[in-house]
Amino acid sequence: MGGHHKKNLRAEKAKVKLKGAKLPKGLNVTKTDFKVRKIEIREQLKETSYTETGLRQFNLKETLSRLKHHSFKFRTDAMRNVRESVKSGQADHLIGHLNELFQGIAAGALDMERSVRQESFKTLDVLLEVLTPQAVTPFFHVISTYLKCAMTHIHPTIQEDSLLMLDVLIQRVPPSLLAERSASTIVGNFIDMISRSRHDNEKSNRTLTMNLGHGKQTTVKWRTKVLLRLQQILGTLAQHSAKTASTKYPVHVVQFDENRANYYGLLSPYAQDTRDLYAILHEPKLSAEGTQLQTYVEQLMPLLHDTWLEVRPQQQQPLLPPDAAASLYVVVKLISQLWTLINQHEEVNSTNELSIWLRQNHSEKFLKNFLDQDGRRFPYQQMPQTQTQTQKQGKKLAKDKGPADGGEQCLPQNLAIVQIACQFLPEPSEQQAVEFSHLVQYMNDTLKHLQKLTPEHQLPLVAALRSLLLENALALLNLIPDQLTTLLNASMQAYVEQRFATREGVATKMLSLLCEIVQTTDLYARFGGEKRFAIFLGYLPELLLKPTVAEGTLRAMATLCRQMNGFFMSALVKSSGDILGHLSQLQVTGSAQGDDKLENQRRVLNLFYYARTCDKKNQLKKALRQLAKAQQSTDEAGDGDGDSPTNDQIVSYLKSVLAYD
Repeated sequence: MGGHHKKNLRAEKAKVKLKGAKLPKGLNVTKTDFKVRKIEIREQLKETSYTETGLRQFNLKETLSRLKHHSFKFRTDAMRNVRESVKSGQADHLIGHLNELFQGIAAGALDMERSVRQESFKTLDVLLEVLTPQAVTPFFHVISTYLKCAMTHIHPTIQEDSLLMLDVLIQRVPPSLLAERSASTIVGNFIDMISRSRHDNEKSNRTLTMNLGHGKQTTVKWRTKVLLRLQQILGTLAQHSAKTASTKYPVHVVQFDENRANYYGLLSPYAQDTRDLYAILHEPKLSAEGTQLQTYVEQLMPLLHDTWLEVRPQQQQPLLPPDAAASLYVVVKLISQLWTLINQHEEVNSTNELSIWLRQNHSEKFLKNFLDQDGRRFPYQQMPQTQTQTQKQGKKLAKDKGPADGGEQCLPQNLAIVQIACQFLPEPSEQQAVEFSHLVQYMNDTLKHLQKLTPEHQLPLVAALRSLLLENALALLNLIPDQLTTLLNASMQAYVEQRFATREGVATKMLSLLCEIVQTTDLYARFGGEKRFAIFLGYLPELLLKPTVAEGTLRAMATLCRQMNGFFMSALVKSSGDILGHLSQLQVTGSAQGDDKLENQRRVLNLFYYARTCDKKNQLKKALRQLAKAQQSTDEAGDGDGDSPTNDQIVSYLKSVLAYD
């Protein structure tokens, strides 16, 4: 070792040493006056770009990879990245990878980290908002599969957050897509979230479960949240069924035009029997849709009754706590929606098997649980709350999207109970006279405070009045004629005094109800005829002095004239001068004639053909002379409107109508 080291030292000394003069001070620096060119790698620039919020912007490949990463922080960042890209309008490159994108985002609903689940729902909401239904349809099975897994997950918090995912789908997905693809399975999962099957008897219904593992929520609050989303799902089914029924038999209105050829469809001389074999043989057989609907009712109705019985007030404390009022709201809304689905199904299929079956099995139970003969429970009321409790409850409902329980008077709940009772018992017997007497008395008391109600509360009030005064009126007149007549008088008085709100079409719906009662001959006579409806018939011609009149109102007036209703025709003749003067500005809404103003105005003038028999003082002739003078003044001033019919045309047509024999 020592000899080898000495050998290396001698080799180093033998090397040639370069010796030279040192540079002067200040010249031993690096030259920087040369030019260089930047090297740009575009993929690297994409990976290192940042969004406006300071988050790193990943490329598509890295984003899809991070959605499946084992670290929840990586998954969260990837979802935020997708959301920021969509919001900034730079999501064109995502269109071709929607399958992987939906797989990664929807899988966040099953994540054990709550933050990842929340980011998943936010990203899914933003993505579904910008995509068209046609783009979402091929991948909707992916989203619905993860939703079903989340709803049936063993972890309680994942089950609870699955309701938030459902909120996104209800808001962003069209009802038809949600109803066609997975509504039936989702309804079954809802039922599993609050109940379980009994193993002792297969045909028996389900029993409620005690879900006490959902954080700080009580069992009542948890069931209310689940049933609220179930109500929204059934609402989408009802919308889909109504849309399908409206498009199944379209009405084609043909406008006659003498200047062109007109083509009219002819009826087929050969009648085709489109009934199935069971209907031909007179055997009861429900369709697949009817069977599914019956399954919903069989499973839900007992659960809804049990849910209400757990919170129903006792005789010593008739007032409802806030949670019980919210539970009652959801329960009665669900029962109403089940009836809506059954009515839509039977209207399309021309059958009444489901409604008969439902009345036979659940009508007595409904009256026993929701109404009582002594009247101690109905109408239901909520416990009064302090201002602090009201503010806390309002913030909580806004956060949790809970139901509006109707305040201390529980108005929506009570009105819904009135409608449901009329549907369960369309022909009540003498044993139910006491219950319906309480219902009618409650409606009379509500009409006394009509002006204090919002339009949102007046709409169900009009619907309840329709059930009592029109749909079930003939049967109720046999049981409680005096109370029902009093309710009709109060309703007409409230409409004439314009106490119904014009917003949301409340006043129009009430007018339509009264007109339908008048057009029903037997019901009109049972209520008392002209004497009973005098206040309404005298007010009806005043509607022709408003800027617009509905098609149904005009049709009701024509029916009254054909029935030779003397009270209405006398009021019409009395207001003829004002009506004819205003006729050129009157618009008919919802008319089959469309925008043909002259044709719609002729329908008004035709009313005077019948009303001329009540013209004892020649008021129609006076009105014609006044109208002719007004037209002459307009012609001299040159203020005529070329688009609207002139008074000369109105006068000429009315003269021909009055002279027609």
